[in-house]
Amino acid sequence: MEKGNEKVMSLVQLPQKAIKDVQFKLKELENGYKSWLAKQPLPVEAAIVTATTAINGAAIGAFLGVMTQDLTSSLPTPPPQSSLNPDAVAPFQQVQAVAGGPLVQARNFAVITGVNAGISCVMKRLRGKEDLQSSVVAAFGSGAAFSLVSGMGGANPAVNAFTSGLLFAIFQGCSFKVNR
Repeated sequence: MEKGNEKVMSLVQLPQKAIKDVQFKLKELENGYKSWLAKQPLPVEAAIVTATTAINGAAIGAFLGVMTQDLTSSLPTPPPQSSLNPDAVAPFQQVQAVAGGPLVQARNFAVITGVNAGISCVMKRLRGKEDLQSSVVAAFGSGAAFSLVSGMGGANPAVNAFTSGLLFAIFQGCSFKVNR
């Protein structure tokens, strides 16, 4: 009877070993990629980090957009803009910017994650460390870029970009402090 149990155990252990082997190979591949990337000139490294992170962000945003699509159908839509001033339409734009469909969410997440990663990469390379200041600067940049791309806000996009950047920076700074 013990030989039967040993066969069952070995059949159970086989997939676990295969999973561990794949995880090891993926970690090895990731380390090789990071090593290669660190040897690149700063503009190349920043461009690659920004692009790959933006692609990942877009995938996550699209997935979340698909998952929340039913929610967005219940949100208000702006009335025809023929007689409304921009301040009256702004709340509708803000709702659409935050809770749009898969393409809107993909764009938003791509911008937020890509800009944040690109700025973080440059700051880390220039300053030689990853600290609160670098994190806050990257968050400010991603918040400002998000505001500009998403169309959030009212009549003055510069003020809205600054305000969004500031809010992102404050949130990231607090998060950085709590996590350290």
